[in-house]
Amino acid sequence: MKKYISLYKQLLVSNWNALVEYRSDFVTQVFSSLVYAINHVVVILLLTSKVPSAYGWTRSELLLLTATYNVFMGIYHTFISRNLDSLSDEIYLGRLDYVLLRPIDSQVSTMLWRIHYVSLVRLLFGLALSFYLVNSMQITITLSTVIAYVITILAGVFILYSIWLPFISLIIFNPRLSNIISLLFQSTNIARYPKEMYARLPMYIFIPLIPLALIMTTPTKVLVQKFSFTLGLEVLAVSLIVGIFARFVWKFSLRYYTSASS
Repeated sequence: MKKYISLYKQLLVSNWNALVEYRSDFVTQVFSSLVYAINHVVVILLLTSKVPSAYGWTRSELLLLTATYNVFMGIYHTFISRNLDSLSDEIYLGRLDYVLLRPIDSQVSTMLWRIHYVSLVRLLFGLALSFYLVNSMQITITLSTVIAYVITILAGVFILYSIWLPFISLIIFNPRLSNIISLLFQSTNIARYPKEMYARLPMYIFIPLIPLALIMTTPTKVLVQKFSFTLGLEVLAVSLIVGIFARFVWKFSLRYYTSASS
């Protein structure tokens, strides 16, 4: 464990130095990230301008869901998505050898190397908006609420990572699928909307969407005090299932990896 902590400290410093090396680019990225976060809020305001609620969610609750989405994606894009994006390129170009030869677990290694600090802007924006909405809705937040919120957010990040990894592993079998990462980035937009919205879809469509629908609505329901023990078990069960599946697919896919030289 000490080895991993020491390594990650060095990666945090090196990624920060690489980011601030080009300051104008850094400012531009921060601005675009903030605009993207605000855009989601504007969409909800427009959608609810004529109706007080949708699918059992009030306007304030939908805005809180949007705030949670920004918190979630801020964490995910900072620590996870850029690594998976890089992983798809490494597989496509036959350079995964460098990942596999590192003296740490290969799956852990794919998650560590890149930290996209700019995405922390979305995290901070989401937290600030959540704080404002919780106060305006006069919701009492306790320590247990904060703990449950953090746990469900992290569980959601793990679920989304475990959904992405098997799809990226497909590139090992067919390198032409390298653009699948673009599809995965777009698919996360599904999580912006309430789970109840998808319940009216046919079962063969709704069931695959359950993990994506859970990862955002659950933390929001914690804040609005609609969280239940059953919902918590559902999240943990989905985390366990998709996590085991992702690990299996990754290990299985590596058996068929061939580098550019081989």
